[in-house]
Order: sequence, then C-alpha cells, then structure tokens
Amino acid sequence: MKFFLCLLLAIAGQSLAQSQDEFVDYLLEIQAQAETVHQLMEGTFDNMRFTMSDQLIDLNRDLIARMNSALEEVEQIKEDTEELVEGSSAQQACLDVATANWELEIEWVGQALQRCASQANLDITGATADVHSAIEDAQVQSTELQNIVVRGFIDWNAIDYTESISTIVGAQINEKYEYFQQTTQPALERALQEVFDLRTEMLPRIMTCVDRGVERFNNYARVIRDTLHFCQ
Repeated sequence: MKFFLCLLLAIAGQSLAQSQDEFVDYLLEIQAQAETVHQLMEGTFDNMRFTMSDQLIDLNRDLIARMNSALEEVEQIKEDTEELVEGSSAQQACLDVATANWELEIEWVGQALQRCASQANLDITGATADVHSAIEDAQVQSTELQNIVVRGFIDWNAIDYTESISTIVGAQINEKYEYFQQTTQPALERALQEVFDLRTEMLPRIMTCVDRGVERFNNYARVIRDTLHFCQ
C-alpha cells in the first residue's frame, strides 16, 4: 500500500503543483482508510498461516511417532520370529511350510505402512492446499483496496474533495471491509477448519491403518510359532 502512495505522491508533485498540499492531504486520508483495512486483512492471513503451521507441526509429530513405533514393532516381531525358526528342532519340511510366505509378509507389511503414510500425506496436502487457495483468493480484496487509492487519485480532479472522501472512497473501503468480514473471512475459517479436522478425522483413520498392518504381520508370525510348536 505504501509503495502506491509514494508513487502517486511523486506523480502529484509533477502534475498538480498548484494544489499539491490539498492533494497530498486528500491522498494521505484515503490511503490511511484503506491501510487500516489492508492491515486487518494481512493480519488475518498471517494468523491463518501461523495457526495452520502449528497444527501441522503437532499432527506430523504424532504421525511420525506412531509410524516409527510401528516400524520398531515390526522389526521386533521379525527378529523374534526368525530367531524362533532358527532355534526350532522341527523337521525342515515343517519349517518350509510354516515360513513359506514369510518374505512376502515382510514385504506386505512394509507396503501397508507406506500406503498409510501416503494417504496421510494426501489428506494433509489437500487440506493445506485449500487454505493456501483460500488465502490467495482473499488477497484479491487487498489488491482491490490498492485500486481504490489509485482510482481516488484519478478521480480527484473530477469530484469535489469533501464529497470524494466522505461518500465515494469511504463507502468503497467500507464495502470491501464488510465483504471481507461477511464473506471472505468465513470462507477462510472453513478452509482452516479442514486442517483442524485432520486431527479428529484423518489421524484416527491413519492410526487404525497402521495398527491393522502391524496386527496382520503379528498374526502371521503367531501362525508360524503355533505351527512350529505343533511340529515339535
């Protein structure tokens, strides 16, 4: 906003020298009105970004912690099962039957956990993209405030000074402010709510996905243990 003000003041000094003081006062006033609303908008955008960032940090921490613990569980199950097989006194034919699909199960659990992580990434990316898109759309309002100042400069010679400030420019700025409050801000809040919903909707779903992957692998390992016990 201030860049546009400096630019217009420079032009004013060249083309409107005869009434420069009056013009500068006029331009400063409409710029001040627009700047107040502009700062409110930009403050809203910054708060949304900070809030989203905080939510994602906490969410990713929980996801990473669960994924790491799942990998540790899988590794422990794998080590315990293979140690049991190596120390078993069962006949080789029984060992072969019991462990026939072991390598496939190891590969499967890895792919299962990867699918869980990929789904979480898709959900997070989608929610954050919606927030960024909503902010980008909302920033059009900020640009239009700048245009109000520019138009106010252009219209200055054609409209009475007092009337242009009190009626035309002020009304335009108020209109943008009301639109931002009534339409734009609720849209931003709805987009941000999607990020909050990740914790209550996506996180439990991903945790369940991970739990099922580990549970299936553990169940197969249990089948191997039971089979070897039967063979002995």
